[in-house]
Amino acid sequence: MVRFLGLCFFLSSVVFAEINPWNLRPDVRILSRKEVSHIVFEKREDHFRVTLVVSERFPYNYKGISSTFFFRLEDEKKAMDLANQMDKYLDTGKTFTITLNGSEIQSMLWGEP
Repeated sequence: MVRFLGLCFFLSSVVFAEINPWNLRPDVRILSRKEVSHIVFEKREDHFRVTLVVSERFPYNYKGISSTFFFRLEDEKKAMDLANQMDKYLDTGKTFTITLNGSEIQSMLWGEP
């Protein structure tokens, strides 16, 4: 019985453990509504962009420096749908993980990391 209770305690601590953003690779970011201040739809000559204006990570966010990360999309409808979908998803309080190549977002994983 003691082993079972110890196992339950250990598993619950693993499940509820938070991800430390400083342990991530430099090209991976976990974003929630508190980091994303704006979602901007942009039109370029050869493509459309959905740009995320993102604040810095925790200890340095008081300095007021923000970053912009963008998706490059060929279709205006897809870009607008993606912007609306990300806005609604962030409003639910959930997070998503992005992988970057410079300022361009290469991939996005919906849900908890």
